[in-house]
Amino acid sequence: MRVRCNDCGTETEFTLAGWRCDCGGAWEPLFPARFEPEKVRTEDFSLWRYGDLLPLDVHAPARVMGVGWTPLVPVRIGGRELLLKLEFLSPSGSFKDRGVNAMVNQLAQMGAAALVEDSSGNAGASLAAHAARFGLEAEIFVPATTSPAKMQQIAVYGATVTPVPGPRQAASDAVQALLGLGRAYASHAWNPAYLAGQTTVAFELWEQLGRQAPDWVILPTAQGGQFLGLYFGFAQLLAGGLIAKLPRLVAVQAERVAPIVRAWEGGLGRIPAVAPAGPTLAEGAAIPRPVRDRRILQALRESDGIALAVSEDEIAAAQTQMAHLGYYIEPTSALALAGYLRLQDRIGAGESVVLPLTGSGLKGKPQIS
Repeated sequence: MRVRCNDCGTETEFTLAGWRCDCGGAWEPLFPARFEPEKVRTEDFSLWRYGDLLPLDVHAPARVMGVGWTPLVPVRIGGRELLLKLEFLSPSGSFKDRGVNAMVNQLAQMGAAALVEDSSGNAGASLAAHAARFGLEAEIFVPATTSPAKMQQIAVYGATVTPVPGPRQAASDAVQALLGLGRAYASHAWNPAYLAGQTTVAFELWEQLGRQAPDWVILPTAQGGQFLGLYFGFAQLLAGGLIAKLPRLVAVQAERVAPIVRAWEGGLGRIPAVAPAGPTLAEGAAIPRPVRDRRILQALRESDGIALAVSEDEIAAAQTQMAHLGYYIEPTSALALAGYLRLQDRIGAGESVVLPLTGSGLKGKPQIS
């Protein structure tokens, strides 16, 4: 798989040992210049529907997992119809399955036999599920504060769960200290194949909307895997002349951990790390600094997007409101609705809005209000 570093411009072949560029930047796959609809496998209702359009060394799954082609459901909230992309219906219960499925297929093809990852929960559960399906060893390092339900889910697949005291970054540091010992770093933050898999949500939305792009997509954003997947996917559709413009991408974070929002509001070109102002219900988005920071800011600029932060009360209320509509999502996923409620007066009456519901509420303690 050919990759490129957006920070320094180096282009090379991706290897298991070279999980990031020598300059410290994150590898990106060399995406196709444009989307070619004639290559869509219309009989396949998984992310591999787009297998011939993904910049991977594999174009069909080695093990079928049923990842992708999640429902797009209309609901009315506050007098407006919104579209919910039900990503929590993925096999492990979160949107992380899209990227992890592409990543594990790529890593297995490259000969990886043992995988390690650091995660606040969902990525670790997804990797553990895929490792079990592929017959691979997996060890997941998680912050010690991760919800017990997520740690139990990781363990039930047969993976080793290693809690790490301290801030979220401590789990990343613990994993990276072990690399080079025969373990492949299957990182949702760093791996380029993960990013490739996340582009498929844009392709699905385009098809499900009758070959159109939505006007807005509002979603939780931490490392920005799905956020950038939407950006790169819709950029390919735009380059192919299949849509007129990019949707406006809205990155929603918790006020207590909002590095993207601070950088965006400050007009910065990079995203400095922030110290959390306290624990947040949205534990899946509690990342002090995303590794693909330049790309996230670029995607915000080019899509005429917005970065905004919401309070803990707004997160809890949004989770409850979505539950009262029949959708039990985790607090991190509720960032999408909380962000929409902040923005609703700025959205035109005829504009379409997609809210990806990224994680199941069964993964954590419910917030009842």
